[in-house]
Amino acid sequence: MLHFTATMYSKITFLFAAIFLLGCLQKKNNTVDVVASVNNVFFSKTMLKNVVAANPNIHTNEHINAWINDELLYQAATAMGVPLDSKLKDTIKKTSRSLTIKTYMDLLSHGSLKITNQEIKEYYNKNKEQFFRHKLAARINHFIFSDKKEATKIKAVLAKHKYGTRRDELFINHRVFSGIVTKGGLNEALDKLIFTKRKKKNIVGPLDLKNKFHLIEILETLQKGSALGIDLVYDEIYQRLINKKLASKKEEILDSLRNDAEIIINNKTIK
Repeated sequence: MLHFTATMYSKITFLFAAIFLLGCLQKKNNTVDVVASVNNVFFSKTMLKNVVAANPNIHTNEHINAWINDELLYQAATAMGVPLDSKLKDTIKKTSRSLTIKTYMDLLSHGSLKITNQEIKEYYNKNKEQFFRHKLAARINHFIFSDKKEATKIKAVLAKHKYGTRRDELFINHRVFSGIVTKGGLNEALDKLIFTKRKKKNIVGPLDLKNKFHLIEILETLQKGSALGIDLVYDEIYQRLINKKLASKKEEILDSLRNDAEIIINNKTIK
């Protein structure tokens, strides 16, 4: 029996809705191409390929099961004649239009919109003043242990070995998070442990929290207002650049469509 979580379901429901609204569900015309069916409505290999490409981390069977569940519910709803008020009908109409337009833009833009690492680097260098920390932060190694004695032992090893094999083994054999944390973003006790001012604050803990012992190695304190590295804002810059190119592509398409269309504006009706 197939199973999928609510989170997985929410990730792929929108894509199935788009497929339906764009008329991708069709009657069986090639049994070889059919992956699943519900009362003569068919889910094709092409449709499956599209949803898997959009969410590759979700198992194929979960995609199929999600489609079956959606189709069962939709057929039951339409058979019952579920009443739709005017507001909901308007929302459905707008959603359908938006999905159609988005798909049209995606088809025309596919393969032509690319962002290079060089473009991201240049944007970052020109706009560094936009990328700064709004809160105090720290770069840390966060170890979690079940036994306090073990945590204390590891603390001594960390203090003695700043480099080398002995230190590397700790990261292989123990549960550890390495990264940047922001003040106010952690458990209150951990937050206080990391960000309380002290003369020597290289290694702090172990702190007992819910029968787990937390040991923190503070590698660097990052002050409020300090610059964010390009690695931390890479995705944001990518999205900014792709949105800019999409807007430019949209204007290009609209210019072409306006040249071929007959557009009439009746100024007399405008007050």
